[in-house]
Amino acid sequence: MAVPRSLTALVGAATLSIALAGCADPPVGTITASDGTTVVKLSGPFNSNCQGFAGQGVTSVINRTLVDIVLHHGPDCTDPKDAATFYLATDTSIEDSSDRWLSFSVVN
Repeated sequence: MAVPRSLTALVGAATLSIALAGCADPPVGTITASDGTTVVKLSGPFNSNCQGFAGQGVTSVINRTLVDIVLHHGPDCTDPKDAATFYLATDTSIEDSSDRWLSFSVVN
């Protein structure tokens, strides 16, 4: 029995869509960070899972990417013992935190 061309095209398109959905691009967007005096904008895509903030860290972060991030106290996405991380969802911010954040990691 012959398979109609339209059905073959539909199955091919569905297979391609599923395959492409599994190939996610790196996070794209902007993360704006401030230490109270200096504002820094980091633009994605981000090449690694851990990104550092320059200097002595930041106290305010705006996440304008398409992914969630986690803020860390250590420069290499680590945290001192008993130091809590901060989960920052996409399109949200933390302003004038009493904590200093030295790096962030991308939530996959």
